[in-house]
Amino acid sequence: MATSDSTGTNWPVARILGLIGLILYIATGVFPYAASGLVAPLWGIAVLYFGWGIGLFSTIILYRRRSAWALVMPLVALAYWWGVVSIGEAVFDWTA
Repeated sequence: MATSDSTGTNWPVARILGLIGLILYIATGVFPYAASGLVAPLWGIAVLYFGWGIGLFSTIILYRRRSAWALVMPLVALAYWWGVVSIGEAVFDWTA
């Protein structure tokens, strides 16, 4: 008999979706975050990766709880990256 989590989803399905989310989240750390070195100064990249690290911690917690919400975290990472780079471009004149 399959058990279910608080969302009512069978746990293997949520676990697989969570794993996909975790893998995609880690992939965002490679691109576009690493590619930001072409635009942002070193301190800007440190700010980006600090936020990315907090998100990674949150994604791991969601994965361990067998939550399919981990699948949303790569989108959150991309939104955070876009926001920081956009603010850096507008306020600090970051350019390639």
